[in-house]
Amino acid sequence: MKRTRITPATPVPETTPTLRAVHPSAARWIGALIRMTAPHPAMTAILDVVEQLQERPYRTNFVLLGEPGTGKEGLARALHHLTCPEGPLVRLDVAGFSDEDALAALRGAGKDPGAARRADGGTLLIEETAGLGPRTQAALMRLLKSGRLDAAEDEGAPGRLRVHAIAISDRDLGIEVREGRLRHDLYWRLARITLTLPPLRERTQDIGPSAVWMGNRILRDAGLGLELMLSEDYQRASPEERRRAIELPPAAIRALEEHDWPGNFRELEAVLERALLLHRIGPLLDAEAIRRARGG
Repeated sequence: MKRTRITPATPVPETTPTLRAVHPSAARWIGALIRMTAPHPAMTAILDVVEQLQERPYRTNFVLLGEPGTGKEGLARALHHLTCPEGPLVRLDVAGFSDEDALAALRGAGKDPGAARRADGGTLLIEETAGLGPRTQAALMRLLKSGRLDAAEDEGAPGRLRVHAIAISDRDLGIEVREGRLRHDLYWRLARITLTLPPLRERTQDIGPSAVWMGNRILRDAGLGLELMLSEDYQRASPEERRRAIELPPAAIRALEEHDWPGNFRELEAVLERALLLHRIGPLLDAEAIRRARGG
């Protein structure tokens, strides 16, 4: 594939493809995605979409699917900043709400203007779309189709809202439609572009690069002044660089790859934090430290 060209506001390593200027939040996420991703077909398809939107940006609606912890919210934020960099990004997280309360969160109540009005000119990020009730679905459909929240306002009323949506879900929304829990017109209004993030267990080739990227973020946040390196990079490093490095050998990567990662990247990050900060001894993050941090 032709690699995405975006220049982030904050520097990225020279090994990362040169990226053209976009919102720094988008650049950070896309830069991380490139560093963490081997040629998995689904991830290649996502990067292709990102590249096309960066070269020819336009506002539209998205559906992002995948198991918990696969990075849907990070991708949603990157897509928002690519397609609507000047507009607000507003979350509608109504998991566990009644239909009435979810509708109030969307439309507003009392002094709360509601998520829809706060998202005017920008993007509404809808968390777990499969759980929305029928009245909330109807109001959301009206909002995306006509810019109105009230059916009585559809004809000639001023103040039409300009809102696009990114819907994320752990469930297959096509099944939700077929079983009658999700309106088919709302689904197709949302699913202008649908992207599916595969689980980490299907992306074993990404575990090594992901571990290095996440491990270095953990070390940086802990203020340790250390860098996690794959063995081949460690061997090429200068003596001075090695004094500030932690080696991640092939055996440790195999210990990561042998796990099925039900929590996906969230679980990987938690394991790496325990391994690096609690179980590592010396300049090597070995397989035993990984297994202890993993709990077996």
